[in-house]
Amino acid sequence: MIKQQLDHILEAEQEQLIAISKEIQRNPELGGEEHFASKTLCDYLESQGFEVQRGVGEWETAFIATFEKGSGGYHVAYCAEYDALPEIGHACGHNLIGVASVAAGVALAKSESEQPFKVSVIGTPDEEGIGGKIDLISEGAFEGVDAAMMFHPGYDTILDVESLAFHTYDFIFHGENAHAASEPWEGRNALDGVIHTFNGINALREHLKPDVRIHGIIKDGGKANNIVPDRAVAEFCIRSEDNDYLTEVVNRVKDCAKGAALMSGTELEIQPVGHFYDAMQSNKAMVEVYAKALDEVGFVDKSRHKEGMGSIDMGNVSRVVPSIHPVLSLTDELVPGHTRAFTELCNSPYAYETMITAGKSMALTGWEIIQDKTLQKQIKEEFEQMLSNG
Repeated sequence: MIKQQLDHILEAEQEQLIAISKEIQRNPELGGEEHFASKTLCDYLESQGFEVQRGVGEWETAFIATFEKGSGGYHVAYCAEYDALPEIGHACGHNLIGVASVAAGVALAKSESEQPFKVSVIGTPDEEGIGGKIDLISEGAFEGVDAAMMFHPGYDTILDVESLAFHTYDFIFHGENAHAASEPWEGRNALDGVIHTFNGINALREHLKPDVRIHGIIKDGGKANNIVPDRAVAEFCIRSEDNDYLTEVVNRVKDCAKGAALMSGTELEIQPVGHFYDAMQSNKAMVEVYAKALDEVGFVDKSRHKEGMGSIDMGNVSRVVPSIHPVLSLTDELVPGHTRAFTELCNSPYAYETMITAGKSMALTGWEIIQDKTLQKQIKEEFEQMLSNG
């Protein structure tokens, strides 16, 4: 009965939802600059009867849209992302993610329920950069939320999603200028500090667990080849699926940089970049409900390849409210995210069909949880146990 009801609701909205997603896809915006996407989603939600707060904290492009039936009911939130990547646009499918969460929110809001409930669509900017959800947590956007969810497109279908926690740092080396030909001995080469850091980290890799990822770039390597550089900067992202082990690895990476400073006779400054992302802790009770909902709405899994783990700021949300972040495959081919090929894939007819399916399955998941107080208790107890285990 409820499936047919959600089908009917989203069939009526499908054409407009797909049009919105296509417009966001055609107008990619970087994190914090998603003015078109944010306004478009807010305008639509307001037209559907949601009360919309535009702008949250310092984020002009964040929003919280709410719809409530009765009072004191279970509160379900859907997280909407809509930022793009530099030069390659929506190569992570955020044009699909944002609209799927809006679709879920609208479908749930219009559904019939004997139980009171509240549904929110939380617009979360800059997932690809510093992690807007982490700021929104600090701003209280998730206070009072009982369960949160979103979907992500990929080339594999993964319901019980895990992710890599990560920290990013700038390693800034300060040396002394000198003429590189006539008096190089008077200089202290900051670029040597950066190069020794790369070499030290490369030697460290053999002695780290397989889930660890360390990748870096040189942001500043000097101004001219005939001047000994007095400043050089390397930026490294350090990832692990274990928050505690990540702390250990970060300290060892910092030691590599400290050793590089000693070797090069330079001074080292270490600056964190952006927020620290926590590893995702999917609520397994919610995953089970979502898996059944996905079957009920008729999703066909096309995936034939296994997808690796990245990092998501939904991991931080999963530490403050029970959460899920399922990935649904758009293809039976290996098409990695953050590529132009994935940008094209996320603008295909099947991608938009999957977006609507994701919205429908998330709405059904929310509805099932709202109706079942025993399930609500199970979700909460699992979440509290996860927190107590660290």
